[in-house]
Amino acid sequence: MSHPRRRILYVPGIRAKPTPVLHHQVLLRCVIEGVRRADPRMAEALSATPDWLRLVPWGHLFYPEYRDPGLDAAGIAGLLADPVPRRATIGEVFGARRRLARLLHQLGDRAPWLINCLADADTRINIRDSMRYFENHDGIADRIRALLAAELQSAWRAGERVLLMAHSLGSVIAWDTLWMLGHSAQRGSTDAGIDLFLTLGSPLGTRFVRSRLLGAGAGGARRYPAGIHRWRNLAALGDLTALGHRFADDYAEMLQLGLVAEITDQTDLVNPFRGQEGLNVHKCYGYFVNAATGSAIADWWRADGPA
Repeated sequence: MSHPRRRILYVPGIRAKPTPVLHHQVLLRCVIEGVRRADPRMAEALSATPDWLRLVPWGHLFYPEYRDPGLDAAGIAGLLADPVPRRATIGEVFGARRRLARLLHQLGDRAPWLINCLADADTRINIRDSMRYFENHDGIADRIRALLAAELQSAWRAGERVLLMAHSLGSVIAWDTLWMLGHSAQRGSTDAGIDLFLTLGSPLGTRFVRSRLLGAGAGGARRYPAGIHRWRNLAALGDLTALGHRFADDYAEMLQLGLVAEITDQTDLVNPFRGQEGLNVHKCYGYFVNAATGSAIADWWRADGPA
């Protein structure tokens, strides 16, 4: 079932991550667990050939230190051991405190001038780091995008089918990189394209992000990346980064222009990751082990690719 002409590239999100070797190891375990929950036979086959998953690390350009993997070890162990989210998790997601936080984030997205008044400490850090990327301080965004561009071009030169999976700000990096490759001197480089763009906990639907994407000031097809065949968006209940946006609506013009064959959304995932600070429904590992993510990967693996 393994096939040398398939490649999954993963672009992580904001905040420091463990060293690439350690991060890839835990990423692989969690992704395979997600596939197992959707298709046990596919998971067994993928476990035998782990080189299909390529991490595109960029945190070393952005943060002074790697994250201690021990900080997430207990939370990851809990995810791998328990395939059924506890009812308490769902109750917390819909609790009064989280409903208020969601409302405040929605208000901040609609009226950006309110963000400084409404944002908590973690959100302020995320906004600060996001702006460092969007403003391209010292060319940092260019260098990050170059890392992904090199991986994509390597896959295309090898004639490989590509699933581009991205979490949080990683989906913004992926979008901008595809836009750059499709609307630059390298215009022909996206001919091979992306079989599936799989976004997890993505902020691409928020006004804060959409107004800052590469191409945001353009009109028509020039506003959007080239080369995406299908786009599947997954968001967890209560994820304040994704805010439940449905990309089939937010990016309907891409469908109308024929730039993408399909955009689908599932915004009711349960992310039960519990770290040292409690429930974190945005954490990447909770997305990886979800059967919806595993199903998207298994379905793509079985398919022959775009016609």
